[in-house]
Amino acid sequence: MITLPMPFRLKHVHVFALVHDGSVALFDTGMNTPETFSTLDESLKSIGKTIRDIDRIFITHFHTDHCGIAGRIQEISGALVAMSEVDVQRIYNDQKKGLDFDQIKIFYREQGLREKIMDALLELLSSFRKATIPFKVDTSLEDHGSQKVGDREFEVIPVPGHTSGQVCFFFRGEGILLSGDHILPDITPNLSPDPYNPGFRPLKSFLDSLGEVEDLPVVKVYPAHGDPFPNLKARVEEIREHHRERKGLVFESVKGGPKTTFQVSLDIFGRDLPEFDQFLAVNETYAHLIELLEEGLIKQKMSGHHLIHSVA
Repeated sequence: MITLPMPFRLKHVHVFALVHDGSVALFDTGMNTPETFSTLDESLKSIGKTIRDIDRIFITHFHTDHCGIAGRIQEISGALVAMSEVDVQRIYNDQKKGLDFDQIKIFYREQGLREKIMDALLELLSSFRKATIPFKVDTSLEDHGSQKVGDREFEVIPVPGHTSGQVCFFFRGEGILLSGDHILPDITPNLSPDPYNPGFRPLKSFLDSLGEVEDLPVVKVYPAHGDPFPNLKARVEEIREHHRERKGLVFESVKGGPKTTFQVSLDIFGRDLPEFDQFLAVNETYAHLIELLEEGLIKQKMSGHHLIHSVA
């Protein structure tokens, strides 16, 4: 496990190096910053390896803190890059069409997000894309397929929720789960809507994905953020309970009167959040509202440019 710095609140992201046949397989890469590159380089040198020894990179999901320097490593070492087919298609669409800022603005305007926050969001999304060095994907990882690296084998487990294309890597022989952002020890991952795919239900997908991993014979979970931990099943139940409580709070907010997603998020998360955190709060609130809508407990209608939620 190699801990790399990040200039955000979480402050770090873990990546994992597996030495095999004189080479290194890397699981996630960290962000595209000089500090990330130098820390990774020094960490590999401490086990007698260098960036040039990385022959393959397995990516859990297409977020900049997980694949930001994959392109630079690929340029230096010629490493093969593998990620989920969902993320391969997302990269292809981004490269072909670029970010659809108009579609993103329409979606978040409907949720009631203020124009000032949307402008800051779009600027941030654009900087994230620029901060990720382009890379060539050589292999699409097959859902529930297996990969062999040296004398070790691991399974690829799709876990949509935090993103639609995230996967975990499970080393059954060692009982090791590289959980990415799917299961974290102290916080729950932000659940984000997909403006390009309105049918994507992040909360349902996330909860279903917990079921994909909870019965695996896991000895220890190695997350992307926070300390490794045992007892996967107990943590899964804690996360489920958290979302049961959160969904209840969201419903109570709507019962208080018709509201936009943003207005509900203010009831849940408060009003003194930085702009980016307000965006994350809207995402999380949206995920719960969609499930309440599917359960028939609330309804929504357009009022001007905004979607308004009320009790059914």
